[in-house]
Amino acid sequence: MRSFSTILATASLLVSSVYADVPDPDTDAIEQTALKGATCMTKNQAQQVADNFQQLIAAYSDKAADQTLTKGFNDYSDSVTTLIDNACAAGPQALGSVTFNSRVSFEKGQGAQPAIPFQQLNVWNNCNTVFLRWRSALTPEHVTGIIVLEAVPNSLGAKQPWLIDTVYSEFNSGAWLVDLNVLKPSNCSSS
Repeated sequence: MRSFSTILATASLLVSSVYADVPDPDTDAIEQTALKGATCMTKNQAQQVADNFQQLIAAYSDKAADQTLTKGFNDYSDSVTTLIDNACAAGPQALGSVTFNSRVSFEKGQGAQPAIPFQQLNVWNNCNTVFLRWRSALTPEHVTGIIVLEAVPNSLGAKQPWLIDTVYSEFNSGAWLVDLNVLKPSNCSSS
């Protein structure tokens, strides 16, 4: 009899431990995974990553860059490269290459720019990537773009749980150059 009680107690303990790992149906499965120490960001964390990048563009500071970007940060954007090269195809930087190859190079480039306010239109994410669709407030041409932000987990308990490691960004740089009064449309009709 005693061995049967032991088997029954062991089986109950096994069943209890299995159910302890079942996600609460009221909680997002990704958040459950994150709570268990896995490397998958929650929707709130993804929004924070998007907000961090928006802050770097709309209200840049070196301090914010140091807190939200990895040291080995890379930024790829033919749109930004076109702006840097003032729309000259034979600029110093080849299209398709990395625009900023470190946090320091981003700080130098972005730190020299005026604030660029934009509105977040949509934010989506998977475990380590945030997809941000945005629109600028510049006139006369409103510019809409998309940014893909690859993030890596930060140290446990850090203020920023995810750091931005790689950015892929594209937008209508021609419209942006019109907004900055660098290009003047000459072949546009008013009809």
